[in-house]
Amino acid sequence: ELDKHVGIYTSADISLKITISKTKTGLTAQATGQASFPLKAINENIFTFDQAGIQLTFNPTQNTMLLLQNGKEFLFTKE
Repeated sequence: ELDKHVGIYTSADISLKITISKTKTGLTAQATGQASFPLKAINENIFTFDQAGIQLTFNPTQNTMLLLQNGKEFLFTKE
């Protein structure tokens, strides 16, 4: 189930690539030039990283991911 989210996502809004990877315990995210961090599953398509106030909402049918942080939304598209 997690395989559908794995990949590299880019955004026209910010010059940042986010790589989503699968591990034995779930998913991790890594932004360009930053350390990777574990994602906590809220449901099948919504994941969070509470320490940074990040929520990622995946839309596998459209190959998009919505990043919500500090009240700002950024739409990413899977490469």
